Amino acid sequence: MPYYGNKRQEVEKIYEVIKDRLFDIDTIIEPFGGSGALSYYISTLHPGKFKYIINDNNEILIELYRLSRIPDKWDKFIDKIIELNNTILCKEDYQKIIKDETIESFIIKHKIYAIRPGLYPTGKKYGKDYLENMKKAPILDFLRTENVILLSTDANALIKQFMDNNKAFIFLDPPYLGTDNSWYKTPTTNIYEYLLDNDICLMNAYIVLCLQNNWIIKLLFKGKNNITYDKKYETTKKLITHIIIDNTKK
Repeated sequence: MPYYGNKRQEVEKIYEVIKDRLFDIDTIIEPFGGSGALSYYISTLHPGKFKYIINDNNEILIELYRLSRIPDKWDKFIDKIIELNNTILCKEDYQKIIKDETIESFIIKHKIYAIRPGLYPTGKKYGKDYLENMKKAPILDFLRTENVILLSTDANALIKQFMDNNKAFIFLDPPYLGTDNSWYKTPTTNIYEYLLDNDICLMNAYIVLCLQNNWIIKLLFKGKNNITYDKKYETTKKLITHIIIDNTKK
């Protein structure tokens, strides 16, 4: 599913950085879970090896993941989405639906609106076959067969819980500083304040951050082990630089 800031195009780059550190890891934690792209990718390479904790403060997203773990209910839910999508005949219909705080409107907003924000595609363009594919999305196998715990709690609290566990890998992909984060339901960025006061190099868990590379990030994590890479956004074609920072000793 398209999800703002997701890492599905970057998982191979990130994995190349972290793969040698995963041998002694048994738990992978994503406090800013979002699409769960990295955990899903790791599970395809190491099936059944890790416990995954996917957390996000968007309760609707976590509700969606929980629903997707029950095949019969999930298929009926997608049928309901298809029926709802067929009622969208104009921009006004679309705006009414995406303003609702429901799991149904969440799907319409992220699966359709996120593709071309502002164009309001109708059910005629994105019809039954397009949404029907959600019944066989590859991530369903991850959610249904791997040891995945789904949470909607405070990200900082989750970091505190696992930061001294040397068997834990904590992947941090928070909302970016200096970027419009209004897309998120609750776009909190207090993680940066927490990391300013808590040096990741003093934590026993393996910590990795993936962020947009800018001056304030360079200043905040000055001296930390890092690599950079270029990313081009699919919709805007904008080219930016991302940075991967970890707490590996130099």
